[in-house]
Amino acid sequence: MSRLLIWSYFSLICLATTSQTTVDVDKESSVAGGALKYVYTVAGTPFVNAKFAKVVEGSPFFNEQIMRGAIILSEGKEYRNILLRLNLLESQVNYIDEKQIEMIATTPVSEVVLWDTINNNYYRFVFSNYIQTTDKPEKYFYELLQAGKVELYKQYKKDMLESKPYGSATVEQSIKTESRYFVLISGKWVRIKKIKELTDLLTDKKNEIQKFVEDKKLTKDSEANFEAVIAYNNSLSNQ
Repeated sequence: MSRLLIWSYFSLICLATTSQTTVDVDKESSVAGGALKYVYTVAGTPFVNAKFAKVVEGSPFFNEQIMRGAIILSEGKEYRNILLRLNLLESQVNYIDEKQIEMIATTPVSEVVLWDTINNNYYRFVFSNYIQTTDKPEKYFYELLQAGKVELYKQYKKDMLESKPYGSATVEQSIKTESRYFVLISGKWVRIKKIKELTDLLTDKKNEIQKFVEDKKLTKDSEANFEAVIAYNNSLSNQ
């Protein structure tokens, strides 16, 4: 058995025997000796950057830069303060291990949170298998924009196109990204493209929602308007 297989097997044993409590790695004194030592329980394989060496446009990642963040495994265990980036093209979570090597997590991950420390913001992604719906969304990481009774998700749909320039032996890859929006309502997974489609879904508070849209002049089919309507709808449910 190769060393890699032995290590993967050992990592799985660690997952099975470790407590289910959250590891607060914010209290660790250093990155290399602190937070990242826990990542080995995630299990991973080395990321080969040359795989995307022929990309001439776009990126497979949500953000090409390594970001600090957190991951939640399928059984609910959370690891924080990890250096990582999210490969949306292949639904992979890449992290930096204690040897500063970029790895691909092979243990199932239910959620990824990326922290934008410069703009004081964060991005929360949920893998499709862990979205509570009776439907079957495309296997993907979706950004959760609004949580509550009704939830709004965003898909950064990435597609790769390949071409070979005349006289060249090199295949060039272009990655296109399309923003798609989905609503989780009463267990149903519904894609929306227009503000009217969204308001038609929110039948419980239809009159209030319609008045809110008219008063705020939310006529544009935009992410900001989708978020505003869902946030207002959920605020009514909390009253």
